[in-house]
Amino acid sequence: MHDRQAGWLERALLPLLAALAALSAAMLVAQALNPQPQTLAGLTLDRLSATIGLLVAVVGVVVYRFALRYLDGEPRQRSFLRWLAFTVLAAYTFVFATHLLVLFGAWLLTSIGLHQLLTYYRDRYEAIPPARKKFLISRLGDVALIAAIAIIFWQWGTLDLNVFLARLSDPVAWSPALDVVALLVVTGALTKSAQFPFHSWLPETMEAPTPVSALMHAGIINGGGVLLLHFAPLIVQSPLALLNLVVVGTLTATLGMLAMWAQTNVKRTLAWSTVGQMGFMMVQIGLAAFPAAILHLVGHGCYKAWSFLRTGDLPRRAAPAPKLAPGQAVLLAVIGTLAAAPALALASVITGFDPFQSPGKLALSIILAMAIGQFWVACFQAPRAPASGSLAPTLVSIAGTLVAAVLAFGLYEGAAQFFAPVFGELPTPTGPLAWIAAIIPVAVFLILGIVYGLLPALGRTAAGRAFYVHALHGFYLGAIADRLVERVWGGSSLPDARQA
Repeated sequence: MHDRQAGWLERALLPLLAALAALSAAMLVAQALNPQPQTLAGLTLDRLSATIGLLVAVVGVVVYRFALRYLDGEPRQRSFLRWLAFTVLAAYTFVFATHLLVLFGAWLLTSIGLHQLLTYYRDRYEAIPPARKKFLISRLGDVALIAAIAIIFWQWGTLDLNVFLARLSDPVAWSPALDVVALLVVTGALTKSAQFPFHSWLPETMEAPTPVSALMHAGIINGGGVLLLHFAPLIVQSPLALLNLVVVGTLTATLGMLAMWAQTNVKRTLAWSTVGQMGFMMVQIGLAAFPAAILHLVGHGCYKAWSFLRTGDLPRRAAPAPKLAPGQAVLLAVIGTLAAAPALALASVITGFDPFQSPGKLALSIILAMAIGQFWVACFQAPRAPASGSLAPTLVSIAGTLVAAVLAFGLYEGAAQFFAPVFGELPTPTGPLAWIAAIIPVAVFLILGIVYGLLPALGRTAAGRAFYVHALHGFYLGAIADRLVERVWGGSSLPDARQA
């Protein structure tokens, strides 16, 4: 019974995490004033690590404080809180690690801690299989990352990430080494951030306590993106790695959005949203738009932590929204996308953002224009929109278009300047593979936008209803993965609850 209430150690961990968050804020301020990297014991403090470290620490404090109340009186509460603090500290260490063995150790310990949190309710029949699936997928990522580290030591003779990145242009004995290391790092990142085909476990981990979902979706799932940002100078020199990120990220974002649209459960909707958002973050990194990826990582982390911790609230009753015919919705989206062009041009002049500087920037600009087109649809579907014939929705849409363009371009340029001391002068991908990588997400997201506008009409057809059922179940990719887990793990991946 004593394990049902937090003891002095568990309560002392909260101010410890709070102190870590305060320290992270101080380090970020110090780096903002003087962007000189500081390295100690395999850890490097720079503007990137300070920013992501602050996110991890703040999310950790909020989630830990929530867990103290949420699990009060639960069996094994003390064990849960200790593993929660352990996982936060491991993830925090990973953000700062630049000695490759320290980085791998933190990467591994974060995964082990998360597994303990996911299996907290060991008597729940549905909790164990996705945790096992996640465990095995993480081990694949471990193999990929340790193989990359081994090749780095073999070819470049160092285990210091900063030294390795500084020697990228040095000749090596094995000519494919750079591309191989980049692809191995990408593989590790894809397993960590729930990318296709390693994604199905994430929407299935709903049996874990809400604090686990908040921590996982707001922080730990970003581990793949953080790893790629650590290795950005390497990744940007490998067109194959960049293309791989764009292809897999686009496919994952598509699966995530289609499944999210079909969900009826709030937590599963948020989980599939995370799959889609992580896919889009991989697309941004694959387009070498590292400032956009950092902004996405931080913004998504804050939003998802807030969303999961509020899933227990009763939803407010929304006023009925006026219905638009499918054709009207698609037409409005097209008009909004076209109307975004002059706004984007003006925003480019105001902020200094040049969309024609690289294929990646151009692709992101077009995707932003399509997102603004969906904003137009939302304005005309607002619950309290004025009567037909009013100019108010149009004026709001035009003003919102310009504001969104200035904010997006301004934040990108601001982030690019702020993190420039971290990345230095990176080459701009401009070859044929870079253009292919830019075209893929634009074409796919355009199709998705049209499908979204036609959803009401598609839902009235037999094929549309069948597609909805498939999307609701994630196109059964999770079931296929479950069978593989059964073969690898041994026995059924759905154990008896008494043995779980």
